[in-house]
Amino acid sequence: MKIQYKSPENFQSSEIERHSLQNQKLVAPPLDDKFYAESYELRKAASTMTVSAIEWFRNNVTVLLEGSYSRSHQDDTFSVLSIGSGEGDIDLEIIQSLIPRLNLRWKQLRYVALEPNQIHRDRFLQRLDQASFGKNVKVSVHDEYFEPGRFEREQKYDLVLLTHVLYYFDEPYQAIQSALKQTREGGKVVIVHQTATGIPEIQREFMLEAKGNQNEMFTAEDIRNLLDTQSHPHQYHHVDARLDVTECLQGLETGVKIMSFCMECDLRQLQEAKFANILQAFWRLAEIKDSGKAFINEPIGVFVLPVPSVTVQQRSPEDKDPVIDYWQLAQRFDWLGTFLSQYHQSENSSLKLLDVACGTGRWLQAFSHYIQLDQEIGNIVYDCLDPSGSSIAQASQKIHLPLEQGKQYVNTIQSANLERNAYDLLWSMHGFYMIPRQDLAVVLKKCASLLKDTGVGFIALATRKSFYVDFYEQYLQIFKEGKGEGFTSAEDVIESLEECGIQHQVHRIFYEEPIKADDHAALEHYIKHEATVNCFNKDQETDQLSESHEITLEELLSHPKMERYLNSLLRNSVYYFPEEVLLISFNV
Repeated sequence: MKIQYKSPENFQSSEIERHSLQNQKLVAPPLDDKFYAESYELRKAASTMTVSAIEWFRNNVTVLLEGSYSRSHQDDTFSVLSIGSGEGDIDLEIIQSLIPRLNLRWKQLRYVALEPNQIHRDRFLQRLDQASFGKNVKVSVHDEYFEPGRFEREQKYDLVLLTHVLYYFDEPYQAIQSALKQTREGGKVVIVHQTATGIPEIQREFMLEAKGNQNEMFTAEDIRNLLDTQSHPHQYHHVDARLDVTECLQGLETGVKIMSFCMECDLRQLQEAKFANILQAFWRLAEIKDSGKAFINEPIGVFVLPVPSVTVQQRSPEDKDPVIDYWQLAQRFDWLGTFLSQYHQSENSSLKLLDVACGTGRWLQAFSHYIQLDQEIGNIVYDCLDPSGSSIAQASQKIHLPLEQGKQYVNTIQSANLERNAYDLLWSMHGFYMIPRQDLAVVLKKCASLLKDTGVGFIALATRKSFYVDFYEQYLQIFKEGKGEGFTSAEDVIESLEECGIQHQVHRIFYEEPIKADDHAALEHYIKHEATVNCFNKDQETDQLSESHEITLEELLSHPKMERYLNSLLRNSVYYFPEEVLLISFNV
């Protein structure tokens, strides 16, 4: 049947389920509890947001559990706190996804939901009555608000969920911080939130006019900016979704209710001219399909915030590395939880690990300084791969129990003959800079093929914003007229992983390397050897390119353009070199 539409200009107030003219208002009132619940139900049914979020949780439940098992647990219960659970649609599916994985590590699941809206809470409880989970699953739904700064419980949770609720907090980042405080070490906070595409575009244009404020205008992009500003590590997932606005464009009563929920005010009582403008905006964004149905794209963003299972320590006196790169990598990720997770999934009593582009073992040494692996884990066979034989020899001297020296491959990852489906863990820490971009797809597919079905790989690499990558780009522009190839960056790796369809997560680590302006020896080492010689030499250990000998620190610092660039990093006689490193985890 063909769907009949009317243009917004031809709507009469009598044709739309709205209040009489004398009762229409310049500013629409807020939604009361009953109308909110009705509108919420209709809006939810018209959108694929919930279905898409459920699908994401099903596909990523293993990622959410990764690192949660640790010796710090005093019980055998996996616990979840869901803040603003609504009617429990997503929560019930999460519970169903968690249950099959309980037997491996936990005996019980404790699921606590907070929902202050009585109608939503009652519907959640009704659904719980109809569900059957077993005696090892305890679910409770509380009439309670999550108040940042006040909601403090002794009970901490392995997983804390904020699903489409951050709109309603006056201080969203404070709410995120409170959620993190309620999360166990090694646990995760997951935020599901609408992106700036779709309905938020209409809200930005008309919400102030329609309801008199923009208090609940908040998108996934705002969350990302908050987390980036606070340098909080997180992984971000883009999830497609769309809203069926057919009944909105037809001017039906249900359509007006959906629009009201979108605009967070009762549009039935809004002045007709203002309502017509909002309706016009829905028309503008809608895509009408051949079936006659009309949709607005409204993707969602999912943020995963890990809570480290270790407290960040000061640098060890034994750590003599000239830069803080590897200390940062060791401290800013839950390595202990990852190794425990791999151990419990492994069919063998030992783990097998491949270090790609191991170099002289600087990362391995930092790992040994700062990560104390659980005694439960047996031996870990440690294979090394690097094109330099002397580098592998130096790295081998840093392999200590429970690590056990394995095979040594004096080769590049492109050419090495390696066993497929053999490794529980694979990592390359600052080792992909010299892999040509055109080789990335082949290399990444090869790395993924080396992993067991339950294995996980890690690549740590600087982004284009980092001094490591950006400095050499500046050098090429200033001294070489833009000729020459720069570093392969973390963004290049992510783009290639996406093209290859390899599942991955991104852990962001930001820090600054401080070096005093008058410490010329340290400056020369950092600029020439950490950020420059590596680029010039392209991994050629013995035959260094003459270019690295030609340039001097004085030339770099005295060139007007380079001087301006470096001076932009100078504060109070100290250079602060910005480094943004992405720790990219991937699996088969």
